[in-house]
Amino acid sequence: MSLKFVDETYDVEAEYLSDPDDACELGQDNTFQSHHDSPVDPAPGPDPAQLSGAMQTFRRESRIAISKDTSRTYCPIPHGSTLGIARTDSVPYPLIESHEVRLMQYYLTYMCTWFDLCDSRRHFANVVPPRAANCPTLLSAIFALSSRHLSLNAQFDPYASDRYHQACLKHLTTISNDSSALNDDNLLAATILLRTLEELDVPLIGTDHEGHLLGIQLFMNTYDSRVTPSSLRLASFWIGMRQEVTMSFASQRPVKIKLDHEFIDRSLLPADDDTWANRIVVHSAEVINYCFGSSGPNRVHYQELVDYDQAWLRARPVSWLPIAYSAPDKSLDEVFPHIIYLNHAVVIGQVHSIFARILLMCHDDRVPRIGPSAQLARQRIDVGPDPKSGLFEIKNPNKSQDDIRTQVRELCGIALSNPSTRPATFTACMGLQVGVAGLGRMGKRHAFNFHQNVPRAVLVAVTSPDAGEREWAAENLAPHGVAIYENYSDMLSHEGLDAVCVASATAVHAEQTNAAIAAGKHVLCEKPLGTTVDISQSVVDTAATRPDLKVMCGFSRRFDASYRDAYEKTKSGLIGRPSILRSQTCDVLDPSGFFVAYAQFSGGIFVDCSIHDIDLALWFFGQESKVRSVHAVGITAVEPDLRQYNDRDNAVGVVEFYDGRIAYLYASRMMAAGQEDTTEIIGTKGKLSVNLIPVENHVRIYEQGGIRHELPQNYWGRFQAAFTREAIEFTDCVLDDKPVPVELTSAVTAVRIGAALQRSMINGNKIFFDEHGNEATRASL
Repeated sequence: MSLKFVDETYDVEAEYLSDPDDACELGQDNTFQSHHDSPVDPAPGPDPAQLSGAMQTFRRESRIAISKDTSRTYCPIPHGSTLGIARTDSVPYPLIESHEVRLMQYYLTYMCTWFDLCDSRRHFANVVPPRAANCPTLLSAIFALSSRHLSLNAQFDPYASDRYHQACLKHLTTISNDSSALNDDNLLAATILLRTLEELDVPLIGTDHEGHLLGIQLFMNTYDSRVTPSSLRLASFWIGMRQEVTMSFASQRPVKIKLDHEFIDRSLLPADDDTWANRIVVHSAEVINYCFGSSGPNRVHYQELVDYDQAWLRARPVSWLPIAYSAPDKSLDEVFPHIIYLNHAVVIGQVHSIFARILLMCHDDRVPRIGPSAQLARQRIDVGPDPKSGLFEIKNPNKSQDDIRTQVRELCGIALSNPSTRPATFTACMGLQVGVAGLGRMGKRHAFNFHQNVPRAVLVAVTSPDAGEREWAAENLAPHGVAIYENYSDMLSHEGLDAVCVASATAVHAEQTNAAIAAGKHVLCEKPLGTTVDISQSVVDTAATRPDLKVMCGFSRRFDASYRDAYEKTKSGLIGRPSILRSQTCDVLDPSGFFVAYAQFSGGIFVDCSIHDIDLALWFFGQESKVRSVHAVGITAVEPDLRQYNDRDNAVGVVEFYDGRIAYLYASRMMAAGQEDTTEIIGTKGKLSVNLIPVENHVRIYEQGGIRHELPQNYWGRFQAAFTREAIEFTDCVLDDKPVPVELTSAVTAVRIGAALQRSMINGNKIFFDEHGNEATRASL
């Protein structure tokens, strides 16, 4: 799910975005306010039918008074009125421009609540607006943020925010590292507001430049430590720290704000809820530094982080306990528990606590990653920490209340149950809810991949029409809370589902992908998109109707470390102009008859098997390379029954491009030793090879018959890490709103070439194409 700051509470919509005459009564917020929190919204009253006429009139007039009416004329305070008496004069208050009055009202009513979540004194509501009276940069920052948010949701000038932003930059860009302005609390507060504006702009401009985040780092890291920080500076520091923690995790880098300020409290002494929340925010920053820093594993430091987490849990006050809890209602297809907390600070602290705990569980470097103990290590990560010992010890799998998936569900449940604490939702949204369609050879692996190896994704559902496959899921996935569906359409209706990984039979790839897009889901589809060009093109056409969704075809070799290295070296000009690509995909012999049964709906050996090598040619040669002709031959060396499906078990194809390049492809289903997938890229100045001598690892076996090494036994075994990287990058593209790394149009071109090679292999004819990609006769070229 993409991170967006555009969700409005109903009361604000009624006051600002709707006709006041039609506005409904304000709804009740389900986050309880503490004794020191002023409620943002009026408390709900009795049914409107029971209100007196006078009361209904009062409420109607109140709504009209704060509506989006921009026709009212504002003016200076009348001369002699006591309204204008204060210690200071020559300030911009009162505002006289109607649009600026509206922007300030919007900030005071709504936007300021985003910042005061762990601040009982509510500095950004009570201190920042008065200070803005004497600081034009801070006032412009308020207007810039409010106008951007209003423009996303209502009829408001979409360029107003840019104008106010530019006014801020005129001053902020003059600040240097040694400038006294770095001690100006008003400018720090303005930078905090502008960082939130920067986050709002990410979906609009497609990237996060982190410009104002760098500004926050500059303000906080160069502050004069000899000066006691003001309360506004401290409030700004903690907001900036939370912003930095979020961005550091999203970028998988250490935090860039110093954690050694004297005012940072890491103790466990009695304190208010704000302090307890800030303590765990600092802890989450230290966890990020450990997980994504350059120091490497350190068992002593790791244990210190685990111990602090457990000590913090035991020492926090009773106000941190949920005031209500409801388990997910399976009959309603609920996935997340309903957990209500007392106030914003507790919610913020809880989500940071769980977030840090999940990171520690994922980065436990003490457990083995390979060898006989790997399975136990995986169970250890799945099951989670023992609260009594503070160590990540293996417990009874049937009592895994603290496993990673449970932690993620509680994180999401807290965010959804306390919607007025919006940053909690942003933290929870880092977890993409994924469903997998198909549980055959590849489907099972994709399910386990999203279940175990993708930190920002949660496998919530799977589907298969096959009873045996659903039985497997019931045994292996259901204990972890994964829902199982027989019908694909039912899975698409799963509550909270964000994305689908289509790993079913090739014949239904396009159908299921199109259905997912129509249901508003992001899609990662296994290659190929379809068995024919027209079917594959239908996915491109459907995706074009929903540009807000990420749709990607999974060509795993583009995510393999070795192939990526070869691509970068080719792109750098190391081997000159790449002219010949010689590549093969060769499966290990399977005497069970699987490939014969599979040929009924696979599209054939070129569409199913050589599609990887075809995609490599398009990748290395570039999308601008257009196919001129294809020619193929094939044999049935071990599986004669393949002929009934117009398929072969060994085939060679040649693809000629208009720019003079050639791709030579070999596909096989009869390798005796194991999976053999190799590639050579031959250029005008040299050659690169990938996996030319296929190996499982670097171990050599010396025995009486000679020296040998082992091979991966299937495609997944060779490219397992690439599949994981593919899933991680797809997830990142969705959550961070980035373009997918594989264009859908390229996937259609690959099918066009593969299908033509398949036909050429069967009919023995060379097939020609014009420069527009249409089949043509040789004479017409």
